Amino acid sequence: MTVFSDDELGMSRGITRRDFLDGVAVAAAGAAAAGALSGTASAAPHASYPPRQTGIRGQQPGSYDVGHAVRDGAFDPGRIRDTGESYDLVVVGGGLSGLAAAWFYRQAHGRHARILVLEALDDFGGHARRNEFRVRGRTLLSTGGTFNIDTPSTWTPVARRLLTDMRIDLDRLAKVPDYSLYAQHGLRSGTFFNREKWGTDRLVVRGDDESWESYAARMPMSAKGRADLVRLHSTEEDYYPGLSDAEKKDVLARISYERYLRDKVGVGDEAIEFKRRDTEGLWGVGPDRVSAADAWGVGEPGFDGLGLKHTPFNGIGRTPHMHLMATESDGLFYFPDGNSSLARLLVSRLVPGVFDGPQDMASIVTARADYGQLDRARSGVRIRLRSTAFDVRHLGGPGRSRGVSVAYSRDGRSHRVHARHVVMACWNSVSSYIVQGLPAEQVTAMRYGVKVPLLYARVAIRDWTSFVAAGLSRADTPSMYWSGFGLDIPTRLGRYATPRDPREPAVVTFTKTPNKAGLPCKDQHKAGRVELIRTPFETFEREIRDVLARGLGGYGFDPARDISAITVNRWAHGYAYEYNSLDDPAIFKPAAEQPYTLAGRTFGRVAIANSDAGAFGYTHEAIDQAYRAVSR
Repeated sequence: MTVFSDDELGMSRGITRRDFLDGVAVAAAGAAAAGALSGTASAAPHASYPPRQTGIRGQQPGSYDVGHAVRDGAFDPGRIRDTGESYDLVVVGGGLSGLAAAWFYRQAHGRHARILVLEALDDFGGHARRNEFRVRGRTLLSTGGTFNIDTPSTWTPVARRLLTDMRIDLDRLAKVPDYSLYAQHGLRSGTFFNREKWGTDRLVVRGDDESWESYAARMPMSAKGRADLVRLHSTEEDYYPGLSDAEKKDVLARISYERYLRDKVGVGDEAIEFKRRDTEGLWGVGPDRVSAADAWGVGEPGFDGLGLKHTPFNGIGRTPHMHLMATESDGLFYFPDGNSSLARLLVSRLVPGVFDGPQDMASIVTARADYGQLDRARSGVRIRLRSTAFDVRHLGGPGRSRGVSVAYSRDGRSHRVHARHVVMACWNSVSSYIVQGLPAEQVTAMRYGVKVPLLYARVAIRDWTSFVAAGLSRADTPSMYWSGFGLDIPTRLGRYATPRDPREPAVVTFTKTPNKAGLPCKDQHKAGRVELIRTPFETFEREIRDVLARGLGGYGFDPARDISAITVNRWAHGYAYEYNSLDDPAIFKPAAEQPYTLAGRTFGRVAIANSDAGAFGYTHEAIDQAYRAVSR
């Protein structure tokens, strides 16, 4: 619910937000503008340039229509035209796993191997999405999906070697974020409490080293709610005396974090409400469906007195994010556009001509991109965007196949190509519908997981003086539509640098993980997916303007004046599903007996990649699964 009128919020103002009008792409006016930019990535004038498009991006309207029709048995391909093309490898899915599969295949089979990558979206990289804005003569970059190179100390030699092949220097990458910029201006994190839930609109910014007693005292909560928050963050009680380390972890793996907080720590509804969004960024659900073991593993409060050992362990209670415990010192390895730069580096090596010459980790950030070069007949590797595969089948049966036929839909027309091998680097569930002849048990396993829905909005503003006036860099919004908002991470790399003066433009980031508390994880994800697909851009925009007006209006921010552009990255099918010890009994079995292992089996000449094949939603898993698929 908003408290301002549409006019006050500036809903009718002419900003860069309508490259998509009700889901229909406006023709290439924005592309020509992108081609005219200097000093930043841009496109040739004759080609579209997806990173500069605004409105609903990510899985944009129309990108999933063919897939849903195939799933529902309602797709009519019409006449399928055989293109006459034959490839050594066809990769279905142009995300990081698909691009890595193409890279590994060329390494194994030589530079003369012919490869076609089919991607349903209008940009390569999958979730590694890049957002660009041009405001008052300044170029602003942000990530619209996959965020960073996470905990590289845990990466396999294969994944680390890919970084080396792409000439990524982790020591240098760790220095790209420049948090000192916000510190110089006295900016800190805080919480915005809304009147509908807390009785008043109040922004509370936490001071440096401020105690929880002092911080909570300024919150619009009851005395009990404030005391609960202080106890939660200071308790040193052992709630399981007499149990061993392994026994405690076993107990924690079988109860929710919310139940632990209520029954053991003794906190009430207000503290739970304050904390309920904290777990959504990793799991897509709140503390009602995240195990207490997982919450402890990533550093959530309330466990200091248990004396648990921060080392990975095997057997009962081992949950997907336990690897994070031993890697706290890894730091943040972050490009200005997130892992989109990794996708761009892969493309620059696979398809010469898309970028201006050889690229390294610094130059790729501002390299000019010509999307018209992605799918050239003379290229050994071709990337074909807006192309949804709907039928993959062996010629002669998987055991004696002469090759594989791949049919896809592009711009309303159906086409067929042929390949010696196919790697399915899309979602497992998609593969289960389009790869013909799969064993029934493999189909069931492929449909076991449910992608985690995600929403990342990026808003370009004219300046960030209101943030300085408020002393704020980022605010959680525990009871509003968005989970939180804040200034994007300041970065410096190569020729790109975040504007340093508060009077210059900036990008504000918003996050939301739609779910429905009280249901099992997979049902929460399904409900969130439906919500995302049904929500119009106008709702996203209004909620963005409302929270900025209420949180920063008292510090000079005017949403009708200060917002220059809005991009909403919608991922109705986001993170790979990671098994939850509360809902997935298979997690207590050996890896060989879990559904994702069965789902990832090679089927004749068709291999399975994507992070789904490892039930782990991280970039290094996508890379490892690509290597596994190509190596079989």
